[in-house]
Amino acid sequence: MFLKCDAAGIASSADVDTLLGGALSQLIEGDFQTRWEAAKRLTAFGPEAIECLTPLLADAELDWEARWFIARTLGEFDHEAALAALVQLLQETTEPELIEIAAEGLSHFGKRGVDALVQLLAKPSHRLTAIQALANVRDPAIFEPLLALADDPDPTIRSLVMPALANFKVPPVDALLLAAVKDTHAMVRQEAITHLGLRSHLLAQLDLVSVLMPGLWDLSPRINKATAIALGRLNTETSVTSLAQVLSSIHTPESLQIDVVRALGWIEKPSALLALFSARNQTSVAVQVEIINTLSRFRAPQLQQRAGELLCHWLTTDLGAATGSAAVYQAIALALGQLHYAPALSLLLELQQGPNAHTRLYAEAALKQLKA
Repeated sequence: MFLKCDAAGIASSADVDTLLGGALSQLIEGDFQTRWEAAKRLTAFGPEAIECLTPLLADAELDWEARWFIARTLGEFDHEAALAALVQLLQETTEPELIEIAAEGLSHFGKRGVDALVQLLAKPSHRLTAIQALANVRDPAIFEPLLALADDPDPTIRSLVMPALANFKVPPVDALLLAAVKDTHAMVRQEAITHLGLRSHLLAQLDLVSVLMPGLWDLSPRINKATAIALGRLNTETSVTSLAQVLSSIHTPESLQIDVVRALGWIEKPSALLALFSARNQTSVAVQVEIINTLSRFRAPQLQQRAGELLCHWLTTDLGAATGSAAVYQAIALALGQLHYAPALSLLLELQQGPNAHTRLYAEAALKQLKA
């Protein structure tokens, strides 16, 4: 296909013609690494390469990876012909990977690239693609056109623009996200909750935890999970309190309890550790195992020490009452070994002499970690 370009006499010399043709051939037919190297070489050929790459980009018979590299290469040129080729691609493709790489290329053109995409917004058949591309452009110029779409009647569009707008830490976006928590569409609510969890600067202005809390009881499991993650990222005492209430509730599904346990594990506070330990008797064995695993992952030395104490207390109580499950014993043994909690030595020796063969193996492995 590139031979058409060669035949047109684009190259200024036979040597350049050969080099350009070779690079194009490798870009089209090579493996990933070969294409990567060929793309870097093509940028040195300037307008000659653009003239060859443009028809190749429009060739739907080429595999998508080759077109991806062609689009990526065109994005490296500060040339109107390259910009036009990328815009044309967006009008013809539905491939998410090609839309993303075309948008990345257009971002190198700054406002010119954004303006070209804004013009596509006026064409109904290309509007969604233009919005997807704008949301992937990394340039401040996208802010105004995307903000104008934030209250679009189509929830798909509202959810598309929100992540891109969330990169701007400005009051209009704060207000947008806070309002979107109550959006009628679950997809939009989820995006708002996710990004509010990354805006801890709002904690000084409002009770952000109370704003997010209803998401834990939303009918959508995805929103429940997103809310638990967001509260964990905020890393506040009120987050701990809210998550602990949900974790201990008999109405909370097991899957959400596991998400809440993980969220509490990201909060490096004594209160989070105690909340996890306190919920052990109100949860299933699967959740208990998750609690034990999470207790072993606290990083602060004082919290690791406290986690070791609580796990030993848990194990002692269960062994004394003969009520614990093998899965719980094994998880505690593993956790105590990971924490290198030396005071657990006698308890691990007791487990090593127990009736369950798998539990004995876990205890033995933990004892080896203590001695290491």
